[in-house]
Amino acid sequence: MLNVLLINPPQSTRYPQPPIGLALVAAILEKAGYPVKLLDANALRLKPEDIIEMVSDADIIGITAMTPTVGTALRIAVLLKQKNSNLKIIMGGAHVTLLPEETLQTSPAVDVIVRGEGDVTILELLKAIENNLPLSSVADISYKSNGKIISTDCGAPNIDMDALPYPAFHLLPWQMYQPHPPHGMAMPFGAMVTSRGCPYRCAYCSKPVFGSRFRAQSPDRVIDEVVYLQQKFGVKEIAFYDDSFTLDKKRVHAIADKIIEKGLKIAWTCETRVNLVDKDLLRHMKQAGCYAVAYGIESASPEIIKTLQKDITLEQVETAVGETREAGIQVIGYFMLGSPGETPQTIRQTIDFAKKLKVDFAQFSVTTPFPGTELYDIYMRDKKEKIPWEK
Repeated sequence: MLNVLLINPPQSTRYPQPPIGLALVAAILEKAGYPVKLLDANALRLKPEDIIEMVSDADIIGITAMTPTVGTALRIAVLLKQKNSNLKIIMGGAHVTLLPEETLQTSPAVDVIVRGEGDVTILELLKAIENNLPLSSVADISYKSNGKIISTDCGAPNIDMDALPYPAFHLLPWQMYQPHPPHGMAMPFGAMVTSRGCPYRCAYCSKPVFGSRFRAQSPDRVIDEVVYLQQKFGVKEIAFYDDSFTLDKKRVHAIADKIIEKGLKIAWTCETRVNLVDKDLLRHMKQAGCYAVAYGIESASPEIIKTLQKDITLEQVETAVGETREAGIQVIGYFMLGSPGETPQTIRQTIDFAKKLKVDFAQFSVTTPFPGTELYDIYMRDKKEKIPWEK
């Protein structure tokens, strides 16, 4: 069978997080019998040139590419092709999912792009490559053929979330992962993603990657993975990186019930929206080990919140923050500066609001028009120029 090497490109982060999506692909390939290695160049602080020296027996290279790392990912692809032109280089991830044609046009070293959820696609793609079958038979990919870029039809995301294997944590340098401040109750640290899809319409979110239909693992499946991480790796803290962990409140209540019933000693955090929590849920989460919740607050300007299509009010923010603190849970507030319509006055308004809320940790970021977002469409319509992502 084909030897596969999966690469998570390096980026400038102080606290590298486990590449859950790539580890899930690795687990699926392992289950199908493929020899797989996973190189987390980000956690290992490797440079692209270092990676090239570590590639030996691979037939297939899979590289994940988010917008902040796509330039480095493409650099790695070029260096790999220069060393071995026979390598098949596959790229996946949010950025190339949303800009497949543009990526292939500017990156001759990339052979195939897997779009969207690669859980099923990757197996079909490797079977096609192994058996010299036409790539046109594989859904959700883009590739070059006779100088033309071909994008196959989209397959319906009909994945049974409970049937997914546990991500291949054992292939990662798991001892090196640390939670983002102010998280950090206990080590070793692990991370999980238990759902996909979001029905909300935030203008800054790359919604097309997973779509608007919410799909989640059952409480039993979630608990099984928590127990696995505890027993296999001694994990004492878990970050749930679902886009909106509490979107299905009944599911979260059931997860909390099972953590308490089983007597699991696990500290955990999650991210969600201010309109998706209430007093009872927060108290239950606290009882089950939750010690911090991160909310996307974004701005204190109602006009900017409306522009961002966040669909929340400042009153909801204040209520959620207050109830979270009342439950004994730390509050992390995410804020964005530089959105359309931003002025020095609205920036000050947002900073003052963050102080008023007395969140335990406030993270301010610059609004960025990522591909697949409405903000990106607005940028491209106004600027009419392509962004040189490869740089």
